[in-house]
Amino acid sequence: MLGRLLLALTIVPALAHGSPRSDPTTGRAVFTGATMPSATSISLNPAALGLGQSWELYFALASVLEQFGLEQRDLDVATGALTDGARVSDVRVGTGANAAVVWHPGRITTLGFEARIPPPELFPDDPALRYHSRGGSQYNFVLTGGFSFRVARSFYFGISLSHDVTLLRLHYSRDTALDKGLDLDCNGTPCGAGNPAAEERYDIRARSDRVSTENLKVNLGILVRLAPDVWLGLAYHNTPGFGIQTQLGGGRTSGSTIYTQPERDGGAEISGSSTVLVSYPASVDGELRARLLEDLDLHVGGRWEDLSRMQAYDVRTYGRSFDAFGVPESVLRPRGFRDAFALWAGVEQVELDQGKRFRFGGRLGFETPALKQDQTSPINMSSTSLTLDAGMQLRIAPNFSLQLSYGMQIFAPVDVTNSDYDPRFAIDCIDSGFDYTTRGCTALRDGYATPTAAGNYSRLQHALRLGLRYERF
Repeated sequence: MLGRLLLALTIVPALAHGSPRSDPTTGRAVFTGATMPSATSISLNPAALGLGQSWELYFALASVLEQFGLEQRDLDVATGALTDGARVSDVRVGTGANAAVVWHPGRITTLGFEARIPPPELFPDDPALRYHSRGGSQYNFVLTGGFSFRVARSFYFGISLSHDVTLLRLHYSRDTALDKGLDLDCNGTPCGAGNPAAEERYDIRARSDRVSTENLKVNLGILVRLAPDVWLGLAYHNTPGFGIQTQLGGGRTSGSTIYTQPERDGGAEISGSSTVLVSYPASVDGELRARLLEDLDLHVGGRWEDLSRMQAYDVRTYGRSFDAFGVPESVLRPRGFRDAFALWAGVEQVELDQGKRFRFGGRLGFETPALKQDQTSPINMSSTSLTLDAGMQLRIAPNFSLQLSYGMQIFAPVDVTNSDYDPRFAIDCIDSGFDYTTRGCTALRDGYATPTAAGNYSRLQHALRLGLRYERF
């Protein structure tokens, strides 16, 4: 047993998981992974489907609960001094679901089809955070079909194709005094920074086309037996549409904007269209599974995501009304991510036969930050974190079983004093005569010339999956 444990620890690749765009209920979660012959592998690693022995129907509900806390620091633009600001706490819940079927039409081929809504990414909503986030989310609606082919007894290859429709909502405010100067008039006095009378509000809704080749994603996987009862699975997931950038919106039905003027300008509400350009990451999943005891497996796995591609949402609004009211045609909403890595390990009982009623497992993981500390903001908080996952399976009939998995992700607190978000960048850019070679104008163009995001951050995420499996042996 010790030899197999050492083999697992030395061979497993240092891949990763745990970015803001990953699904905490698959891969890291108990009873899922890149070597598991589960319906969750249709998109995770289609090669692993070939290890299954039964036809399978699978239905699941998934949910995430985000707990967010911030002790803000307010910035005096004249002196640069930070003072204690508002205390903010926010709890948001998002749900997802999937239905899948897996069958084996031949001795060496396995097919699978899945309809899935992963748990969404959720953005906090509080008036004190308005220049960074007033809520919003990203949901994905994914259809995936794939197959596994047994090349040899110890080698499987798999491929699946996903059609992924993305629905993004961003809700935020902008301080127009930072664009036009702090001496802008607000009810007879200079506005200064952060004056509600100079605040304009945006509600952006954008989605990808319902049917388009730009929504296609390919998942390629392999599964290799390294020794008896020792399997290594690797899978690559490309970016949507095989391109560098994804376009959301662009038409009346796929992208809309509700814009509210600043109070000083009348506070009118105007509707128009929107497009959001964003670069989503590619990713790699990996897992090594080794038998420790007759009914116990070791699982070591991880995921790497190319998040450094995802630097900002490029929000573009258009319409005759917007032109007349001087609404900016393009605004960058920073994300500023870097590549995310994670590793997890744990043990779970093997499903040996239909007579075994209960099955348990647990995993412990570590994830690297997907963001530099000074780029942390209410919409972007991804520090070093610890993950804890547990699960159980109950066989309620010979062909039916219930699976329940729970995961907790504990993020390290982040103390930001030198925030990359700084309204003084806008002031410096104006003072330079909009010389775009200066640091202030570069920050203004990149979306960082906004009210500061300094403060003490905390975050805790809970993830839950409840699945029902029907197997025909």
